[in-house]
Amino acid sequence: MTAPMAALAANTQIDPATLSSQQRRAVNLIKTTRLYRRPNGYGRPPASVSLDIVRSLQGLGLVRLDNASCPVLTGSGLNLHGVIEQRAGRKRT
Repeated sequence: MTAPMAALAANTQIDPATLSSQQRRAVNLIKTTRLYRRPNGYGRPPASVSLDIVRSLQGLGLVRLDNASCPVLTGSGLNLHGVIEQRAGRKRT
């Protein structure tokens, strides 16, 4: 991804409804758990996320890899996680 595309992806707010259930699950896991690289993805027993899902979230500008090659949420990813939590809270009440 080129630098201008990355900047554009980082500045856009993504609606959680446009993400697949696997992508939303991955956002929640990345927020709550430090996931380490393992064959075919990232994970820590019992949770794991496939490599394809992490790459798709990277392409959307929601996830980056830190120095230890662990996925972490970007600012947009944190905003998205907040929206997911808020909507889940509304459904519970």
